[in-house]
Amino acid sequence: METKFRAFQLDTPGSLFSFYKPDTYTLIEARIPKGGIEVLRRDIKAHGKDHIEVLHITSWDEDHCNYEDLIQILNNFRPAKIEIPHYTPDTETGLLCHKNIIGYHEIHKHYIPTVQIVSPQYIDTLPNASAKGLTDVVYKSKMDTTKKNDMSSIRLFRSAGCNVLSLGDCECSTIADSLTFTGSFVSTEVDVLILPHHGADNGFITAEFLDKVKPKIAICSSNYDNQYEHPKEEIKKLLHEKEIRLYTTKTGDVFVVHKKGEAISSVYNLISDNEKINSTYTFSPKRHK
Repeated sequence: METKFRAFQLDTPGSLFSFYKPDTYTLIEARIPKGGIEVLRRDIKAHGKDHIEVLHITSWDEDHCNYEDLIQILNNFRPAKIEIPHYTPDTETGLLCHKNIIGYHEIHKHYIPTVQIVSPQYIDTLPNASAKGLTDVVYKSKMDTTKKNDMSSIRLFRSAGCNVLSLGDCECSTIADSLTFTGSFVSTEVDVLILPHHGADNGFITAEFLDKVKPKIAICSSNYDNQYEHPKEEIKKLLHEKEIRLYTTKTGDVFVVHKKGEAISSVYNLISDNEKINSTYTFSPKRHK
């Protein structure tokens, strides 16, 4: 596989994704999927690995970084690098997670730095991204706000296959506007859009935003019970109007797979980890047009 993106179903509200490109396995959020740690172990092993290269955490909220889940991930998969939000957690769980990640860094820093705080200052040190490159693109969220959701880490995961835009729990329309002001870059890059804040109707996802970004498919993370009814009907309607396919993890995991040498990516939804396929869909990643 050139690229594999997986959205995991959880037993509780929250988000968990993986993104694989050759030699790099990234786990997005510190959560354990439905079925337990062995589901993650099998997913990682499918790529010939017993560890993960990157643990990317978008938010300190418990549905993105759960303390017990984080400890299991650190102990079992020994991430070589951990990317964390730039703001200070304001919950007991968030503070515990932060403390343990910094402790993990202290243990390993003599060999290689393991923790990167994704701050505006750090983003300023990065070179400008080139269109249709293979290096991930990191965007600034907001610092001058009391809303921790709008301090979520924003990243475009890129590969020779398909690209995935991760927005964490961002809500502010100003952030959405700033992303679209990057010109044609966003619209020519994003294949998979992870809906911010699990598909909440908070003003971030608008018709204008979708017209600029033009994702091929949208992903909503929700547990089986989906007690918050994500994504909201208004978001579903917008996606339908823009002819953007919507997939959720309510009935199982969602895979997006791109095989080397092919001009299409395949999407399928699994009922469970036994790989029973529920539906399929194919699209042409933008970089292959």
